[in-house]
Amino acid sequence: MPQNSTYFSFNTRFETTTLDAFVITEPSLLKPEKVGGENLNSPIILSVPHGGRFYPSEMIKYANLKEMRTLEDIGSDVIVMPLINSEQSAIKANCSRAIIDVNRPKTALDPKLNPIAYNGKFPNPKDRWQRYINSGYGVIPRLSSGRHPLYKMEPTISSVEKRIKYWHQPFHQLISEAVDEAQKLFQKTLLLDIHTMPQSSPELPDIVIGNLNGVSASKEFIYLITNILEQFDLTYSMNIPYAGGYITEHHGDPSEHRHAIQIEINRNLYLSKNYIINNKNINELSEVLKRIIESVSSVC
Repeated sequence: MPQNSTYFSFNTRFETTTLDAFVITEPSLLKPEKVGGENLNSPIILSVPHGGRFYPSEMIKYANLKEMRTLEDIGSDVIVMPLINSEQSAIKANCSRAIIDVNRPKTALDPKLNPIAYNGKFPNPKDRWQRYINSGYGVIPRLSSGRHPLYKMEPTISSVEKRIKYWHQPFHQLISEAVDEAQKLFQKTLLLDIHTMPQSSPELPDIVIGNLNGVSASKEFIYLITNILEQFDLTYSMNIPYAGGYITEHHGDPSEHRHAIQIEINRNLYLSKNYIINNKNINELSEVLKRIIESVSSVC
């Protein structure tokens, strides 16, 4: 999204999802995980930060679960999982984005969630993140995709600290470890951060590629990715309206040969108005990502 934008929204015509969600009593069961890659032979690390459909029971007592579910990147994990094998790994968040958004810095806390408790407790984030916080989409979202409040009673400081400790920090630690492991085998690595986006405007393409306007990944990788998309007759845009989030910012460093690109997939490609996922279209999107991985791997 352009940097001069002052308002951020997840406007969507899909109000909820059909994939089951799960309420878990033991928070440790929601920890992010690395899947695949036991015999690593790929310079690509896949990231699925917003596909989680697990909700800790203690943190949704005073929340609207239906509204929380509107923040899920429905289908993002379903698209990625066919790509996982012993040579290819992915880092997957299990805890819902509505509980903790790992694509925000842990300092991007919204004081409107609990004005008294938050006042002075946490450092201010960079200006880049202030517009997200002001719009209700900080590291702990305050609003649903339709801008409805998620909480009847605001999260406590203790709850905030648990979310960061249990799910935010471990997610990024797993990515760092996976990239480090890949860099032992390859000259260059690429983190592909997979998201899905709602079709709220006819101007949105099939795919949005984000490299923070050239900061998180080189043009070489962009060319390879766009070439594959064109072969599949998919429309795409670069960095508009999604240039990348904290994941690409934190883990992308081309000067160290660590590249990171955010891929936003339009849900209209596989999700119908009645919230049903089209398996055939999902498989085709998985094939697109597979071809991207093969193409990028050839230059690493």
